[in-house]
Amino acid sequence: MLQGEDVQTLRRFGLTFLQAKVYLTLVRTGNSTVKKIAEKTNIARQEAQRVATELQSLGLVEKLLVNPTEFEPVPINDAITFLLERREKTSLDLEQKANMLLKNFANIQVESPDEEKAVHFAVTSGKEAIIRKSRIVVDGTKESCDLINGLWANLGYASSLFKEQNIQALERHVKIRIVAQKLPEEQSVQEIYKHSMASRNFKIKFVSSSLPVMIGIYDKKDLLVYSSPEKLLGDSPMLWTDNPSLILAVQTYFNKLWKQAG
Repeated sequence: MLQGEDVQTLRRFGLTFLQAKVYLTLVRTGNSTVKKIAEKTNIARQEAQRVATELQSLGLVEKLLVNPTEFEPVPINDAITFLLERREKTSLDLEQKANMLLKNFANIQVESPDEEKAVHFAVTSGKEAIIRKSRIVVDGTKESCDLINGLWANLGYASSLFKEQNIQALERHVKIRIVAQKLPEEQSVQEIYKHSMASRNFKIKFVSSSLPVMIGIYDKKDLLVYSSPEKLLGDSPMLWTDNPSLILAVQTYFNKLWKQAG
């Protein structure tokens, strides 16, 4: 029986699921006709013919001129070497094209939009994109970072995700303040923020009531709002804005919580 992990490994080299499945079947069972390939992989004969032909074009199998026609797999060591070389070449080609793209756009001047048409709101979705956007904002912070964390489980998660960014921000003398829901065990705060607690620019307070939001205010110029505070960061869309009126309103809310927190 095929091991799913082996199939997934070959898929990461650029093969389709069926290509990986057929090739590994041939490696395990040896030369086979299209009929036998179809039987061993439990796919239609026409599909087996198509995939075997594709593998031949990729150089992973050879077509034997016998009657009936058989397909012989290239030894797996040779196949892996070939796939690695192909992936490396693809990466180099992509890097060259990326450099060319950057060069083409290097001197383009984007026209400044009219103030009335300026975009002040943007929604980011997808965990990787949200984390990347958040890190960019934190990296650009110069003076202050005020956070309201509406899910205590996010404290440890966010601390881990942005550990390096927080350390570097504190080294830049950025003042970080956090208001969070009270943790089940208060001593865990020391462990979660052990890389920050020693800095006089880092402060955290807790409130006993539930916090219905998870937001970050950076230099009073950038606002990040996570749309589902009951979920971990990245599991729901994030709103970014530089709208002064909204930032002022949220900053006022934060200051009120900060005064009330113990």
